[in-house]
Amino acid sequence: MIRRIIFAAFCSLAAVCAGLAQTRPELSKEVRAFVKVDAPVVALIHVRVIDGTGAPPRSDQTLVIRDGKIAAMADAAKVSAPDGAQLLDLAGYTVIPGLVGMHDHLFYPAPQGPPAMYPEHASSFPRLYLAGGVTSIRTTGSVEPYTDLELKRLIDAGKMAGPKMNVTGPYLEGEGAFTPQLHQLKDAEDARRTVEFWVEQGMTSFKAYMHITPEELAAAVKAAHAHGIKVTGHLCSIGFREAAKLGIDDLEHGLVVDTEFFSGKKLGVCPNPADATREMSEKLDIASAPVQEMIRDLVAHHVAVTSTLPVFESGGVPNRPPLDARMLDSMLPEARIAYLQRRAAVSEGAAKS
Repeated sequence: MIRRIIFAAFCSLAAVCAGLAQTRPELSKEVRAFVKVDAPVVALIHVRVIDGTGAPPRSDQTLVIRDGKIAAMADAAKVSAPDGAQLLDLAGYTVIPGLVGMHDHLFYPAPQGPPAMYPEHASSFPRLYLAGGVTSIRTTGSVEPYTDLELKRLIDAGKMAGPKMNVTGPYLEGEGAFTPQLHQLKDAEDARRTVEFWVEQGMTSFKAYMHITPEELAAAVKAAHAHGIKVTGHLCSIGFREAAKLGIDDLEHGLVVDTEFFSGKKLGVCPNPADATREMSEKLDIASAPVQEMIRDLVAHHVAVTSTLPVFESGGVPNRPPLDARMLDSMLPEARIAYLQRRAAVSEGAAKS
């Protein structure tokens, strides 16, 4: 049985601009090509609702959307749709809240190299996020920061289809960047200046990266916090507990990148990521005293962790169901081949083990 799911908040049945919920700008002709429902008041009737709180699903509901916002919800038998509302009988469908993506890039690795390059997919990715039900994204690191800011402006103005964008500044990376697309910070003052500049341009968060030094991270965090802006990190040179003491707000990818537990870790130096990940995946005990102490330390410092579980699932879980053909068709041929080859290698490796 095919599950039919509608993402509400704002996107009910493919309305495309998340910013419409606040401003309802005049939509361009290009955006209107993606819009199926744009009435001022819409009532979804006889629909099943999963509200995202953990509560049991609610069957046979009426959900009213007014000017792009969910205005009311009740049992269909107990409420009538407002006069003049566009009615959508959605028996057999399920509504869930629009998904908020906490780690959603607008680039994808190019199969060629070296050097490693990550082209921006400014046209297709915003639409693909919406197609997957993601109505808000945090870009969590930019390789084309001006492009990302302009995409946000176009989406907010109703001139481009896409989710609400919370744009993260360019990567705060130290010496040792794996791609020439990343600026390598020279020192703590460079980190401060970088944050100050991009805050002025409109960035709403920053992401520290693998080779940043403790001094650079401390300076970046201080500058960002002075503007009420948070800093996350995909770290390697700095362990989670040290980052928490330096004031970081969020950590990406979970325990598998916390190199403080790698036996070969040197102070302020990023070890070989493959070696560190392999050792920690095989030997690290989540219930051990050091790991539990680290977790308590993060809680005490109010540091969040973004798990990014789909990253590990797509690249490391064997025999996953195939992607929808439309998703594969949206990829460049070289990228599609590389993706399918990686999936096949993971499954073959699992079969041999």
